[in-house]
This record gives sequence, structure tokens and C-alpha cells, in this order.
Amino acid sequence: MNKIKITSKGQITIPIEMREKLEIKEGMYLSGYIKDNSIVLKPLPEDGDKVKLIDYAYMESKNSVGLSKVREMAKDFNFDMSKQVREIREKE
Repeated sequence: MNKIKITSKGQITIPIEMREKLEIKEGMYLSGYIKDNSIVLKPLPEDGDKVKLIDYAYMESKNSVGLSKVREMAKDFNFDMSKQVREIREKE
């Protein structure tokens, strides 16, 4: 088991052994959720459609373009949006 320290800003450093095993590199995104009182982090595919959607949602959430615009923009993505939403809801 690895010991991970939390900084005053709430940041953590993932030990190199864990990063190498999961092939996590600088600049990659992780998804995170709480399960059974534990934090679960999973690497997201690099430059994949899911990462692009997360980036878009974060940047545009300030301007709130609306659900219909997001659906229009995501229609050509290579994953099933309904399936992703169901999986996220099941994890919560």
C-alpha cells in the first residue's frame, strides 16, 4: 500500500509505481468518485472523446449553452452518452 500526502491546497501526488502501472502521464485526466467511503480514481483515455466532452463541459458551464447544444455537439462522439450517464449515476 502506498502512502499519499495531501497538500494544503488539497492536491495529491500519485506515487511513480502506481503511475507506471496505470500508464498515467503528465497532463492526463482522471475520473474520480466516492465508493464505500473511499476515493476511486481512474485514468481517462488521452485525447479521447470523453476527455474532449469533459473539457468542453467545464469551459462552457460558465456560459451554460444548454442541453440541446451539448447533444448537438456530442452526436458524433464515439460513445453512448445515455450509457455514460447511467454508469455515472450508478456510481453515485
